Amino acid sequence: MFSTNHTKNNQLQQRNMKFNEWLAGVIDGEGCFQLSKKGYASLEIVISTRDQACLYKIKSAFGGSIKLRSGVNWLRYRLHHKEGILQIMNSVNGLLQNPVRIAQFEKLCLKYNVALVKKPQDITYYSAYLSGLIDSDGSIDYNLISGQVFITVSQKNRFILNKLISLYGGQIYKHKNGEFSAAKWTIYRKDEVMSIVLDYFKENPCRSAKIKRIHAVETFHQLRKLGAHRRPINSILGKKWILFTKKWESYGDLVWKRDGPRLI
Repeated sequence: MFSTNHTKNNQLQQRNMKFNEWLAGVIDGEGCFQLSKKGYASLEIVISTRDQACLYKIKSAFGGSIKLRSGVNWLRYRLHHKEGILQIMNSVNGLLQNPVRIAQFEKLCLKYNVALVKKPQDITYYSAYLSGLIDSDGSIDYNLISGQVFITVSQKNRFILNKLISLYGGQIYKHKNGEFSAAKWTIYRKDEVMSIVLDYFKENPCRSAKIKRIHAVETFHQLRKLGAHRRPINSILGKKWILFTKKWESYGDLVWKRDGPRLI
């Protein structure tokens, strides 16, 4: 009995750690800890409506609210009650990697007299941090001409991205996003992409709609190798290719209704 309970406790602790690592990646990517002039603490995370599942998982764990940002296709999660803030602080303390986010987090630690873990835990290959970062700030797409799949993460600075290169390979490029310059970590070599898809994401699946494209990467390579994208649309392979592209593009087909998101 002791052995069984001990195993269950270890499994629960491992699941909790995976969730916390993923959460730290999401917050580092698109989150913001705030402390108002009146001393009110809050956490906000803004994510595309198609990836709203992430916010609902966080809300389920810590409470808070989710609202559609006026006039845009983005959702804002906001947590401001003390109990939830302290729970989420306890979950990600020592797991955040973004220097900007850590500086914001430190202000809340001072307010609530929470001991800040000064040195962030090192990211390892199987840390769920990457899946959280991709859920919030990443993308998965392909170039039909070159036959390459691109998995990318964009950040204003390359501090976090440098860590990704040492673990997963890839390169960092300068990226222009509107008026702002950013850095973009990209992997596109087939061996690197398939290693992450078939190995890393098996253990650390994304929790957003992006998992649909991750699951479709292997199919893309198989169909392209068969030349399905060049076959007549009425042929068997042509039909498979059309079906594949529809599923790939359906990843983004979400609209927001008053009672929540709906696929279209």
